[in-house]
Amino acid sequence: MLNNLKKISLFILTFSCLCFSQDESNIVILHHADSLVGKVINSEDIRELIGNVQFSQGSVIVNCDRAIQYLKSNLLTLEGNIKIQDDTLTFYGKRGSYNSADKTAEAYDGVYIEEGLRKLYADYGKYYVQEKRVFFKGKVLVQDTSSSLTCSELTYLRNDKITIARKNVILSDLNNNIKTYSDYFQNKDKYSFISGNPAVIQIDTAENGRLDTLIILSNEIHAYQDTIEHFIAVGDVKMQRGNVFAECGETIYFTDADSIVMKKNPFVWYEDTQISGDTIFIKLINRKLKNIYVNGRSFAISLSDTNYRNRFDQMQGETMLINFDNGKIDNIIVNTTAKSLYYLYEENPSDKDTNLKILETNGLNITTGDQIVILFKDKKVESIKVSGGVMGKYFPENMVKGKEESYNLDGFNLRSDKPDVSLKFQMITKQKFE
Repeated sequence: MLNNLKKISLFILTFSCLCFSQDESNIVILHHADSLVGKVINSEDIRELIGNVQFSQGSVIVNCDRAIQYLKSNLLTLEGNIKIQDDTLTFYGKRGSYNSADKTAEAYDGVYIEEGLRKLYADYGKYYVQEKRVFFKGKVLVQDTSSSLTCSELTYLRNDKITIARKNVILSDLNNNIKTYSDYFQNKDKYSFISGNPAVIQIDTAENGRLDTLIILSNEIHAYQDTIEHFIAVGDVKMQRGNVFAECGETIYFTDADSIVMKKNPFVWYEDTQISGDTIFIKLINRKLKNIYVNGRSFAISLSDTNYRNRFDQMQGETMLINFDNGKIDNIIVNTTAKSLYYLYEENPSDKDTNLKILETNGLNITTGDQIVILFKDKKVESIKVSGGVMGKYFPENMVKGKEESYNLDGFNLRSDKPDVSLKFQMITKQKFE
């Protein structure tokens, strides 16, 4: 018994002087081991520590079931219930190593980390003690009280509080039920930058029990978790929520306010209506479309009747407000240099069946004024009210038929490339996570 105590005491002295330096933070100190065995492997002296092993170097404390110390290479291999602590960070693993020369710790075959309320799981982890940098790869999962993140590689800079995730990144906002898919994610404090074909999806359950899904695609995303939580999607932005489709160069989505601001050549499609302008503001109430406000060169184009595919009702002005009721257009208010073009129809009895009504074309009206208010019923124009500097002109059917395109208002730009956002979203996520 006395001999064993002498051996352990001698080993502690040897162990403590391995990284001999005037800086005490470089000294490795053995605090406990149930037993130790000295060996020589490949001409290198080793010490095997078995049972309740604990040693430290500076602020780092290492615990494990078994450790092998290679005296020449300053390497310690670790096995069983590995626990590495450095102030608020705790690093767990089943198998790993600690290099006392460069002060790095590694864990293989699964690693688990705790720091405050944040928890991390990965296949592999490496901690650079001096740099306060942690690197993970494999199936990486990071969780806290309001979000989770999965990826293939992750770097965390502890001093700067910067998280960098790469490859197959999925960020889940648990409070707003939002998921973001990308190849690159970086976060510091309350700001995040996301790139690599990011795709955002928000799934909610509508009143009828069906899923109501918002999808946003762009080149990059800037997210702010501040007083007003929002994110900015930049570059080739495409969106879809239900039967509302949109495209622009930049979008701001206020997650709590349920509002979307579109800039840089925005276009919105709703059923058979196309809307454009300098800036478009979309307001949702309980995830349902409430109104669309267009500021600057506002223009709306609607298919006049499904039986006449080349006839489009049109509205333009400096500003435009489109109000919705239960998912249908209720009214449109156009202000400042307002102009409308709408086609006329009349119902006539059929020659073959007097009880059957046939809708026949009856020319078009072009009206201008300071303000135009258009009321809808069953997706059709019910009435038009024009006020301030009113001017109007009627063009009979014999002048219009076959020449509909020549009557289109200035700025008419009907697009046939409405983005199929859901299909592109499926393609992006399939490519990233197959």
